[in-house]
Amino acid sequence: MRRFWIALLLVLGLSATCLGDSAPLAPVGPHVQPLDSTTVRLAEERIEIFLRRDTRHDDRLSTSAVGEYRIWFRFEPEADEEMMVGFPLFIFDPEQAIFGAHIENLRVEIDGREVATEVRESAVHQDADAGPVNWAVFPVTFRAGQPLEMVVSYTMNVLPYGKGYGAPLWVAYVLRTGAHWAGTIGRAEAVLAMDRPIRAEDIRSEENPFRITTPGWVLEDGALCWVWEDVEPDFDIHVVLENPYWRDMGVEIREMLQAGIADPAALTAVIEATRSLAEAGNMGMNSSLRDGSLPGEAADRLLPDVLAAAGSFLAEHPEDDEVRVPYLLLLRETSLPLVWESADWVWRVRSEDHLALFLREAVAHGMTDRLYVERWRPWAEEELAGYPWRPETQDAIAAFLTEVMPGTFASEDAARAWVEANAGEALTPERADRLAAEAVRRAATAGSGAAQPPAADPADRPSPPAGETPAPGAAEPTDAGARRGWAPAVGVAVGAVLLLALGTVVVRRRHRSDGEARKG
Repeated sequence: MRRFWIALLLVLGLSATCLGDSAPLAPVGPHVQPLDSTTVRLAEERIEIFLRRDTRHDDRLSTSAVGEYRIWFRFEPEADEEMMVGFPLFIFDPEQAIFGAHIENLRVEIDGREVATEVRESAVHQDADAGPVNWAVFPVTFRAGQPLEMVVSYTMNVLPYGKGYGAPLWVAYVLRTGAHWAGTIGRAEAVLAMDRPIRAEDIRSEENPFRITTPGWVLEDGALCWVWEDVEPDFDIHVVLENPYWRDMGVEIREMLQAGIADPAALTAVIEATRSLAEAGNMGMNSSLRDGSLPGEAADRLLPDVLAAAGSFLAEHPEDDEVRVPYLLLLRETSLPLVWESADWVWRVRSEDHLALFLREAVAHGMTDRLYVERWRPWAEEELAGYPWRPETQDAIAAFLTEVMPGTFASEDAARAWVEANAGEALTPERADRLAAEAVRRAATAGSGAAQPPAADPADRPSPPAGETPAPGAAEPTDAGARRGWAPAVGVAVGAVLLLALGTVVVRRRHRSDGEARKG
């Protein structure tokens, strides 16, 4: 028997977030290569992938999944062979900027018996800046004429691939490495199912700059299925789904509201999901949800009931800041948001009631430092100059500015300049004078040479992504988090790219020392 490596790059969910870039999948990296051949034939292979919503962090409306994988192999050896079989637990591909994720809950069975695995460190580094790759290895003995069955199962995260709301789920399996076994694969099957039926409209099967689902699939009882007979594969399996969790979000929020929400974690999930829909609408996203409505339209319909549920809960639990913070951020997003219109970001007054309530609540509960509003002064923007703010809104703006005003100023001129920059034309002269008087008082009471905190300028207006002019319906721009001034609160998907590679290393027992040297 001879030695070889076989890589089975198994099921990938790649993510991008408001805080980091995504990276493409490299189905077969340069580190995966056959070292020799074998007489063992892979007679059958069945890939079973089940995706369920990731609710491990109390996010009942998460758009991410946990993948449960079970791969069944039946081998037909023509001669006795003893080998060490291994699975790489991490992949780093510098050429494609891929950072791998460790698999979890790995379990290996041979002919129905669980086999213990040993983690070893590879001597081969995939990049000078990357650490060594760990492998889970275990021995396998093949007997001539005696078929052997092997089952490998594990779990891993599957995150949306892309920056925008509604980014697709991308799952991949590298089938081509099966060609390294002796002969052809007699039969290969693949089945991908979810915790909800997959629908034909969810399957991205037309040409797309990103990627499409591997042709040849059949949709059976809400699951994607493929079958190949007598195949020596030179292709891989890809599944690209328009994210069902996102598409169902509006309907699921409504169902939760109708059932009644008493649990703070569930209420927080509803509030944050509604804010996601509102943000998507403000960014011009025009891909329809399951019920045919646009995200912004769905948010508008849900908003009264969501705010009522949050207000009722906070009236009974006034100290629950875990609910209050997302509640206030929802008010802010639906009051005076930055929206994408005519190839530029512009401030739009959606609701003065929400704006005044947001500002009053933020001040009353001392939460201005938790809402990322250090530079948030949309009323001072040029396009809102001269807007006829209602008296109660002006009072809320003045109270907010008093709260966030620096404690000291170097001079009276600096104090007046701060008020002018932060209030803009939003206040009547009387209100502006009162605010300026408070600022001047702080300048007068400050000691000579006292340090002055930097003035909070009006919110910076971002530019569209380099080389890109988003159209209505485009995915979230690269600096969308910066446009709102609170990117740390926006990231719902961790800025990391997930990738799993499953490979097989086969080394003859009589060359054990050589094999161990290769694996370190």
